[in-house]
Amino acid sequence: MSLINNRNEESTPEFEVISGGKEDVRSSFADRTEQEAEIDLIDLAWALLDKIHYIVLCFLIGAVIMNAYSYFLVRPTYKSTAKMYVVSASKNSVVDLDALNIGTSLTADYEQLMLSYPVLEQVINKLNLDMDSDTLAKMITLENPTDTRILNINVVSTDPKSARDIANTLMDVSVDYLPKTMSTNAPNVAQKAKLADHKDGPSYTKYTMIGALAGAFLYCMYLVVKYLMDNTIHNRFRDWAVGLWIRVNSGIPAFGLVLSTKDRRTAAAGLRNLKQIVGFL
Repeated sequence: MSLINNRNEESTPEFEVISGGKEDVRSSFADRTEQEAEIDLIDLAWALLDKIHYIVLCFLIGAVIMNAYSYFLVRPTYKSTAKMYVVSASKNSVVDLDALNIGTSLTADYEQLMLSYPVLEQVINKLNLDMDSDTLAKMITLENPTDTRILNINVVSTDPKSARDIANTLMDVSVDYLPKTMSTNAPNVAQKAKLADHKDGPSYTKYTMIGALAGAFLYCMYLVVKYLMDNTIHNRFRDWAVGLWIRVNSGIPAFGLVLSTKDRRTAAAGLRNLKQIVGFL
């Protein structure tokens, strides 16, 4: 008897057949629509969780690769900063209110003119730089701190000496060029740029985090695509659903299919395909 019982348990079909008409079939699958989506998401989450050790491994591999790339292949950069004071003092070294107001409005004009072609070409000629004005302009950043009339000239270069010389030369050229062009008083030199004593970039932490997240993300995308393309169960369900559709439309008493499998992935795949077929009924 035990052998017979075991055989019956092993041969239990994955699908049970229950009697019902067309409306029963529709209502049955309508009730399962939300369950199907929930099963898909839960099953996908379990599929990712099952590979968590590989995800962590890809996270670490990505971090190591990008850290090594930034350390060995990305050239370090250095930044030097010179400062100009936009307002000029009077002869008795007293700054009046009109000069302060003019300085506020001139700051934006200075930023535009200092990065213009005539100024940058003078800097290139004075330093004998092997670059054009567009390339030089990309190395320079002008900043005006809030509520001040200070103009910071920041220069970033892979050569610390070059960064310092460009910042100081640009300031010197601007002090001479701006008053002639704008018919205003010359700005004051507030601070000369000095040689940078530490690297400005690259940020090893930034590269490492980007690599780690990219490694984990790419492997997760691989798992998701693999999960979505796995339709080994789909064909079996399609055959059952096509037979059901033929019976209903030929007047033969219809049958609804109730899923009894314990495999959640099989359930999700089956419900998805059956819902598409039943939609035509």
